[in-house]
Amino acid sequence: MDSTSILYLVLLFICLAFSAFFSSAETAFVSLPKARVRHLVDSRVSGAGRVARITAQPERLLATVLLCNNFVNVAAAALGTAIAVSIWKGDIGILIATIVVTLLLLVFAEVTPKTIAIRHPERMALLYVYPLEVITRIVYPLAA
Repeated sequence: MDSTSILYLVLLFICLAFSAFFSSAETAFVSLPKARVRHLVDSRVSGAGRVARITAQPERLLATVLLCNNFVNVAAAALGTAIAVSIWKGDIGILIATIVVTLLLLVFAEVTPKTIAIRHPERMALLYVYPLEVITRIVYPLAA
């Protein structure tokens, strides 16, 4: 494997990590009960006010998360294809990339992160609220 393929592999794993972040963030914020958010705010939990603001505008959150998740998933597919084609020439490389990247995205960027987020929505929302606010400010004009 040459240095370009190694760089692509590192970028692929970064894309998978970002996809996991966006998938779990979507699930955490959407599944967090409004009554629980109110309780966190009333209890003055750090970041709870920010969580309340984000959950009060679900369309803004979803637009941001879906745009970013689509971007990193497409990038992951392109990187996976570039890696596979450099290893296996021709159509077989494309087929292998499609299968492998699909499995990686499903397991590590969709099912597992969403399962964790559905079990711990409060913890995940409080953990993710600051980066999501920044990302939303940057990306939302493109997603609106």
